[in-house]
Amino acid sequence: MKVALAAILAVSCGFAGTVQGVIFDDETQIPIARTHVTLMPLPGTTAPNASLLANEHGQYAFTDVPPGWYIIRAARIGYETAEYGQLHAGLPGIPVEVTNQPARNDGSDLHQFVMRRQAAIVGSVVDDNVIGIPEWPVSVYTAKLPIRRIAQTKTDDRGNFRVGELEPGDYIVRSGGGGLEDATTLVPAYYKYGTALAGAEPVRVHLAETQAYIVIHTVEGQLFELSGEVTAPDKRPVSLSLITDTGRRLIASATGPFVAAAVPPGNVELLAEGPGCASYQTMLLDRNMFARVDCQPYTSPVIDGALDYPLIARRLDLDGPGEEIALGSRRSLSPGHWEFQVRPTAAHYLVSVMNDGDTAPPSPLDGWYGLTIGNAPRLRVTLSAKPASISGMVASGAKPVTGAPVFLQLLNPATPELPLQTWSIRADPQGHFTFSSLGPGAYRVMSSYDVDFADPLARDKAVGVTLREGDAVIQQLEMIRQ
Repeated sequence: MKVALAAILAVSCGFAGTVQGVIFDDETQIPIARTHVTLMPLPGTTAPNASLLANEHGQYAFTDVPPGWYIIRAARIGYETAEYGQLHAGLPGIPVEVTNQPARNDGSDLHQFVMRRQAAIVGSVVDDNVIGIPEWPVSVYTAKLPIRRIAQTKTDDRGNFRVGELEPGDYIVRSGGGGLEDATTLVPAYYKYGTALAGAEPVRVHLAETQAYIVIHTVEGQLFELSGEVTAPDKRPVSLSLITDTGRRLIASATGPFVAAAVPPGNVELLAEGPGCASYQTMLLDRNMFARVDCQPYTSPVIDGALDYPLIARRLDLDGPGEEIALGSRRSLSPGHWEFQVRPTAAHYLVSVMNDGDTAPPSPLDGWYGLTIGNAPRLRVTLSAKPASISGMVASGAKPVTGAPVFLQLLNPATPELPLQTWSIRADPQGHFTFSSLGPGAYRVMSSYDVDFADPLARDKAVGVTLREGDAVIQQLEMIRQ
């Protein structure tokens, strides 16, 4: 099949400046239609990114491509993003060169590669007789603390569930709470057994793997009722949401009394939002409780600091992070827990983001600063004009490696195996690379096409670099090979 398709494409291969090929499914070797393909220039190649959609035969063709070096990347829902020339799925691909030479007509210049499906978790939720429970909520969380919900689904008529489109890694799976037909109530339970996070067993998935037989045994327990009253200025309309780590639901759409039944025990959040007013509160629900929710006026955040770059924010509730937004002068933030990040240029690095009244800046998580804000937030953003940098050249022996992938991790002194943040870039055609906008700290850097930077053995091969403010470190790298 590949030979036949190559022959078809070769007919149109009559001039320079063309990058073309076919994308196949790794398991079936069938062409993957309607795949998003992007042609990405390496640093030093003066050309914009170009994107297109593969046709019904999985074929793609970029024409009139300026000479230079490029990465070919393919993306499709349900598949792991792939790059041409990668040795294994999930690893970086190799760059291709476009020249002024006429294209060959024998099909030998076709850039064909395969894509692999993402991972999935398959299992069931069962009662005390090990019979599947239909239409039961199931949530998947990251195993890294603090856990964050990334997916939710419901079981089918046999009590089975499937969660796909997962990146390789460790996950925690949990069933929701609710009532059965005989009025038996079940509380949320983790795989394999129990209701406590400390007893949850992580599920590890690999690329293109379906991790099956994840059976969650439900646990009987008491569900509670949360009642209360919502007030607002001028009795304006208010929406009240009840948020738990297994999701959220609307429990009131107007001021006045409200009742939320069958709420599992544990931490809950109440978020009220109306025209120009909001309220946020948390509580530990361990019995039937009453809550008074007063929707108060709130204002746009005041941002102190010379910001030449947008402040990015995303809400972080119990059910996971929200969408990212760029804060403007008129953008309001309802009270609650938010995460903030600044994406500066090489001239600065982000020191901290603090809220008025904070005594110390929080520690960033993956580059995000978490803050709990009220109805009149005043944010203090501190940038330093003395960023550090790491630059150098990647070589194999004495020869520079064109477009070498380079990885950099900011280490957590308490847990070096769990980095605070990870970056990856490509070297230019001469093998040169630069990481800029870096703050002080301990880092490790490495370059490889065939070693996973998350592998503990690979970490031993990385080069350690300690930066102070304003340092400009030159670090030459040898390409690591397995």
